[in-house]
Amino acid sequence: MNKYLSFTQTLNLIAAVGDKRTVIVEGENGIGKTALFHALKALPKFADHIAVDPIDCTQLSDGSVWMPDLDRENGVSRELPNERFGVSKHNQLGVNGSKPVLIMLDEIAKAPQFIKNVLAPIVYERRVGAFHFVEGSVVFAGTNLSVEGLGDSIQAHLRNRLVFVKMRKPTSEEWVKWATDNGINPMVIAFVNNEPRVMQSFMDYEKGGMFEGKDLSKDNGFIFNPKSTQLAYATPRSLVAASDILNTGLGVLDDDTLEAALVGTVGATTAQALSSFIRFGRDICEYARVIKNPDTAPLSDNPTAQLIQVFQFVTRVADRTEAEAIVKYVWRMRAEMQSIFCNTVATSQRVALFATINEFGKMLSEHKIFFSTK
Repeated sequence: MNKYLSFTQTLNLIAAVGDKRTVIVEGENGIGKTALFHALKALPKFADHIAVDPIDCTQLSDGSVWMPDLDRENGVSRELPNERFGVSKHNQLGVNGSKPVLIMLDEIAKAPQFIKNVLAPIVYERRVGAFHFVEGSVVFAGTNLSVEGLGDSIQAHLRNRLVFVKMRKPTSEEWVKWATDNGINPMVIAFVNNEPRVMQSFMDYEKGGMFEGKDLSKDNGFIFNPKSTQLAYATPRSLVAASDILNTGLGVLDDDTLEAALVGTVGATTAQALSSFIRFGRDICEYARVIKNPDTAPLSDNPTAQLIQVFQFVTRVADRTEAEAIVKYVWRMRAEMQSIFCNTVATSQRVALFATINEFGKMLSEHKIFFSTK
């Protein structure tokens, strides 16, 4: 039975064995496969690696991997590697001072067969022509699930030489935690928090899935459905794009333009559901006003508006002074919003700003939330 790994589990696997075996990560489109490269690049273990930009294998052609070079003096020819792979005359196995490389081969299963053949020495032997990568070099690849019908295919005898794993979509809780630490618009975060279906997978509706027997087209219009024609749909990737539109477009674009952009990014179903969060997000009290007068700043009675404001606070807080004002303001909110606030802070990178505030400690105690900053 195939197990689907989380982003963190997949990351840990590549970090542990990627210098010995090539891991091929299969997963739905837009779930963060390419983000694995950036997460690996940030790990201390790979601080001294040459991290080349992710390589889109569908864009490779003759000469994209290596070019022939003639050595007439010695009467031989050799292959000179393309610079995108980070290996060269001066950076290769056996040359002092050379560094290992970190390479992601994206969309490898969509590449033409002759490109797969040219890439084979890199994937299997960590080699381009006669140039071997420095020991410790990591090569991994990403591709879509074959059942998505996007043209991904790798022959069985080639698969036998690789480590194939399937990566799942993040849960709504996992995505919200990531989003609060990565500048995602609080209206989008609040929407995902309230609508966990947006992080379901179409595989959940297939045989053996948790929703086997249910009709995906009727039950969940937010997500990718390989059995229907969709111009746009919600994925972790497209929700980030929606966040970018809201972060820069609100107050600049008219409503029709904003709606058209969101429909073309996350699909009509998601854009329509997101619209109420956008409406209430426009009406919440200005952040600066809350920080200046937390005891008297206006507070909406609407739970959606309060939820948006909770995520705004956690994503924007910059220092302890702001954190103290925020805690005072949150005490005026509904109890369930206080609980969400405490849990969100406790799992965010900004927890240290709140950890020593007495009033925050009281709020944690009242909602029976305990955590450690160690």
